[in-house]
Amino acid sequence: MIVNKLIITSRVLLIAGIKHSTFIRSIDSDLGDQMKILNDSKQYTKTLELFDRHKENIEKYSNWVIIQALKACSQTKDIKRGSNIHNLVSSRLKHDPYILPALIHLYSK
Repeated sequence: MIVNKLIITSRVLLIAGIKHSTFIRSIDSDLGDQMKILNDSKQYTKTLELFDRHKENIEKYSNWVIIQALKACSQTKDIKRGSNIHNLVSSRLKHDPYILPALIHLYSK
């Protein structure tokens, strides 16, 4: 009986964790897609404004969101803001090779 309760409880927690993780990924993907659309239409300032509204969650964001923000910084020649983003995600660079080209592009402008 106790074993059954533990199994049921663990399944409920697992399902809740999956739903939460999917929700976060969905928000992250939507944000990245919105930023990409803005960048593609050369609305770089709006991209950065959108990023700034969500900046408190930067550690949770995928490289997609970070890359879009860095691209907007490159296009607006806002090296200071790009450098701030770089500092915020520097701990991820060893494990995330996709952000490096965006940083190289930022600093080469």
